Amino acid sequence: MKRSENRKDKSSYSVVIAELGSNPFGIVKIAFVLMSIIPLLILFYVVLGKNLLYKVFLGNGGLVTGIAIFISVLGFIYAYKLIKDMIAKLLLYSAERRRADEEKTELLLAITHDLKTPVTVIKAGLENLLDGIGGIMNQAQLGMTKTCVNAVSKITNFINDLLDISNLGFIHAGVRRERLDFRKLVSEEVKDILTLAKKKKHDLDYSFLTHNVDLWADKKKLSRAVMNLLSNAVKYTPEGGKIKVNVSGDENTIRLIVANSGSGIYPADLEKIFSKYTRLKNHTSAEGTGIGLSIVKEIIDLHNGHIAVKSDPDKETEFSVVLPRDLRSGTRK
Repeated sequence: MKRSENRKDKSSYSVVIAELGSNPFGIVKIAFVLMSIIPLLILFYVVLGKNLLYKVFLGNGGLVTGIAIFISVLGFIYAYKLIKDMIAKLLLYSAERRRADEEKTELLLAITHDLKTPVTVIKAGLENLLDGIGGIMNQAQLGMTKTCVNAVSKITNFINDLLDISNLGFIHAGVRRERLDFRKLVSEEVKDILTLAKKKKHDLDYSFLTHNVDLWADKKKLSRAVMNLLSNAVKYTPEGGKIKVNVSGDENTIRLIVANSGSGIYPADLEKIFSKYTRLKNHTSAEGTGIGLSIVKEIIDLHNGHIAVKSDPDKETEFSVVLPRDLRSGTRK
């Protein structure tokens, strides 16, 4: 029972050790080896002085010398055990806190993500009322409806901020590697974004140019990256515009293309598009915190992938993501 608990503890803080980039236990061992050099040198000096080892222990004070060496060895072993146990407890505590933080982040992401769709539906319904779809309203009704639309817009911004902030913690929680169907992942995210696309009368076309698009990846993180790319496309595509999504691949990589019509990105802004909190001058009218694309890039980087953007101002912007099918490999830029 105790052995199984020890194995469980070691597996728990092995992730923390991996993130540290060095093994604290190995460092402690090296430190104790270095510390033991001094008494060993003293002993060596004494032996040389007496010429023969037996004279050290059989001569005057030999018993005291033996006891002293024995106590020193026991002291080193006990000290090493104390420090090793302390490091193990600290690593285990860190791993447990890390796990708790991940669970809190997951809960925050789930709640805010689930809130986003109904709030969007409420906002769309209120805007339909303002457009007269439900009948002609008097001035008092119009005023109250406009107030509700403004309030819902504030809630939407708050939800987006929570999603962006929680995503930052979500990204750095490490990669959970599993085999997944990228076709299914993209289809689910496209389905979720269709409500917003239809509201803006977008022509959204998505296709899969390769039958097998399985890969090893962190499903939740990759879903966030795809969601952010699609949300970004809907956000910056004018009403009645076009959005194109396609997935292709070869033996070693998977490629995702998300392109949208619209104002595009000027060449001078392409280099800073993935920087945190960046809002481009010609896009300031759109809601957001300017953190979505930086989140996408960090997730793609975690998967040893590559993301690029090209844009024809006032015509089209295209984001291209290349991911290795196996996380252990990388992609060529």
